Amino acid sequence: MILHSLASPFTALSLMLRIGSIGVAISSLESLVRPGDLGPGGLLSGEAQLTRARWLLPLGFLASQRVSVAITAVRLVAACAVVAGGSVFEVARIGAIVIALSTLLIRVRTPLSIHAAGTMVMVTFTGAALGLAAGTHRSMEFALAFIAAQACLSYFVAGASKLREPSWRSGRAIPVIASTLMWGNGRQAAVLKSHPRAAFALCWVTMTAECAFPLTLAVPLQVTIVLLACAAVFHIMTAIQMGLNSFVWAFGSTYPAIIFCWYLLHG
Repeated sequence: MILHSLASPFTALSLMLRIGSIGVAISSLESLVRPGDLGPGGLLSGEAQLTRARWLLPLGFLASQRVSVAITAVRLVAACAVVAGGSVFEVARIGAIVIALSTLLIRVRTPLSIHAAGTMVMVTFTGAALGLAAGTHRSMEFALAFIAAQACLSYFVAGASKLREPSWRSGRAIPVIASTLMWGNGRQAAVLKSHPRAAFALCWVTMTAECAFPLTLAVPLQVTIVLLACAAVFHIMTAIQMGLNSFVWAFGSTYPAIIFCWYLLHG
């Protein structure tokens, strides 16, 4: 019954926004509790990046720590509003627009700090904002189709790019990543190095699953749900092992769009 309700475009968009807004709220809080990162010399300082190109100079005010904190605070409030009341159309519409615009400003301010999860947040909330701004059944369908296509493309490209790398094909990539200071886990790295066959299998399972992700739109619905559940477990495990918690919410938020498109294609 819950799955069938996702055949409604607004229900699917609303659930997508509420899941994504949890991640937006977490990332915004992380920035606000460390405001020094947004100031001069901080990890997310906008000064150097805003002066790297002439066309960015009129946006120099974004480099201000106060401005960045204010934008992040507005983003946090909008995310909390969507999580709490995203099932109401106007709350979802205004929240999506505010989050999309604030995320765009943050992306312009610190483009070098944006990773795949940040890009997906930009895609999902911009697509949802455009669909909800028009407010028609068709516009929301287009928004969901765009988001689902972007999710499938992202997974496929991630898998295909890994297939090109000898380290992934040989099974060495995951142990190497696990050994790094930023993404590593010493205990996991030691286990994988002592079990090369397991490391080889993990590499190939990851690549195969990512490349096969677009099949979620073609297989029976029960199989689609299983594939999405496996993808969610994968993101949860990487969040635990590598600290990539933002990926859980950014990519997990696209799953309602994928289920909606499944109904659209098979209805």
